[in-house]
Amino acid sequence: MQFKKGLTIKPKVINSVGEVIFTDGTNDVVANQRVCEAYGYRYNAGKGTCEAFIYNTKINRTSNDVHNIIKGSKNTTNSGTENTFVLGKNNTTFGENKNSIVVGENNQIANQINNAAVISGTYAEATNQGEFVLGGGGFNEAVGMAQTSFIQQSGNTIDGTETALLVQYLPLTYIQKVANSVIGFEANVIGVNTGVGEGNTGDYGYVQVTGAVKFTNGLASTYHQATTHIVQSGHSGMNITAVMKDVTATSFGIAVTGLAETYIQWTADIKLFRNNIQQTF
Repeated sequence: MQFKKGLTIKPKVINSVGEVIFTDGTNDVVANQRVCEAYGYRYNAGKGTCEAFIYNTKINRTSNDVHNIIKGSKNTTNSGTENTFVLGKNNTTFGENKNSIVVGENNQIANQINNAAVISGTYAEATNQGEFVLGGGGFNEAVGMAQTSFIQQSGNTIDGTETALLVQYLPLTYIQKVANSVIGFEANVIGVNTGVGEGNTGDYGYVQVTGAVKFTNGLASTYHQATTHIVQSGHSGMNITAVMKDVTATSFGIAVTGLAETYIQWTADIKLFRNNIQQTF
């Protein structure tokens, strides 16, 4: 890996408990929080360590190949990987991964990500639950530099309060930001009246949100987007709105606004186009 712009150390290796060891090119060194996060890892302030994944002693005592099928060379399934199919070369699951697929070369599934699929290509990474990823080659430098992915979000509203939808309908789970990247997006959002409260059962709204977001090295965001009513409310029954926005400091996703006293079930099918550079901005 190359040195990030303005930094004098870079990752050298990830040890067996998930800690990232850095080097200045000659000696092993310890990274501070700014440097750790600049390379896309997580900083553990309590331990003062930079982590690629969370080490779990109970999980790591289990077999490394629980109902896994691994075909090819130099593939790595870290502890806690279960019911996973890996086909190709130099692919990695970082542990505590279940029910996933990795096909291709130099692809990865991040720690604690389940039900994901890197289905083709090279240098791709799955960092969201249930994510479907196509690798774009990564310029033969690092994973996640160029890729296309598909993510599904869902949720419910009972009034006109703006509500962030959930990835795979998992509590407090949203799409993860990517530092030093521009991500284009297309989201098809459908809200259906369940018949509880106001309105008629089966009334719906269908909008498409398209645009792009830029994430800086510190994960600050700038959005440019447009919303199109694919089916006008006069034909579908409900005038709903949706927007792509930050949810937390490290995550984003679709937020929807329904109607007062109307119980609406929502889905958002999202396509993401990532261009991630190694330089910082």
